[in-house]
Amino acid sequence: MFYYKATHKYKLIDHIEKKDIGIYSSLENAKKAIKELELKDGFIDTKNGFFVKKFFSFVKPKLLDKTFWVDGFDTYVWVENITKKIICDVSYSIMEHFSFLVKDYGFKFDKVELGDMKDENGKLWFYGPFNCYSFYNENICINFMNLVQRQDWYITITKEFSNNQTYISKGQQIDSKYYYNWELLASVIKNDIEVNNEVFGNSI
Repeated sequence: MFYYKATHKYKLIDHIEKKDIGIYSSLENAKKAIKELELKDGFIDTKNGFFVKKFFSFVKPKLLDKTFWVDGFDTYVWVENITKKIICDVSYSIMEHFSFLVKDYGFKFDKVELGDMKDENGKLWFYGPFNCYSFYNENICINFMNLVQRQDWYITITKEFSNNQTYISKGQQIDSKYYYNWELLASVIKNDIEVNNEVFGNSI
């Protein structure tokens, strides 16, 4: 049987962001879902990024005609009949505050999926997703670590970009008062770079 998969893609600086919107039983349903989302805050500036792909499958999708994203910004419907919403990908939100690092100071940006949260010996602490959003150059890497289901944040500074969870976690810890106040953190980082050419004591 044929189904229709709705997807949204856009380029954020040099990073491609992709969101699977849902799988639908008809093209009309897919277009209806897109129409309901394209004026939401998280999609309105990139509404041309929606597209629908037709595909064949012998197995009926479990979440047929269910739209996963609520607003496209950072709210994601995880499983049918569960009202809990989790932050799935916040690259857009982070870039709203810290894009100046890329635009003005030549930093690169990347997202790494770290899996489950574990200690340095591999002991499980919490189930993932556990994501890390990093701004980095040849001297420094600023890491925003997000334990998705708990909606916890940790921010560290390391000497280099890495996908090693233990290495990132052992980096210089930023004061927790900044974890959820990105506007303040962005202001502090920008001032630190302009005045001292460093970020929390680390030369850039």
